[in-house]
Amino acid sequence: MRKVKTSIEIPEDAYLALSGSGYTKERISLEAKSLLAAHLFERGVLSLGKAAELAEFSLGAFIHFLDELKIAVIDYDEDELNAEFRIAKKVKEA
Repeated sequence: MRKVKTSIEIPEDAYLALSGSGYTKERISLEAKSLLAAHLFERGVLSLGKAAELAEFSLGAFIHFLDELKIAVIDYDEDELNAEFRIAKKVKEA
């Protein structure tokens, strides 16, 4: 897979505080990507698969990450959920 390099700038004082807490530039980058991916998934900008790809996580690991952030992987409203239950009931009865 081809990649596009991007960068973020942070204030030097923030970097010094982070590095004092054990954050390397690589760790900052990885956490920023994973949190961005989670945010974009939650907003509906990226699919689950594309967000996992952005975060460089397996699908299962990304789902676990979303759970840690209390972000729902499946977010049905009441009507959608009832429709799913009706379909499941029909399948079970068939």
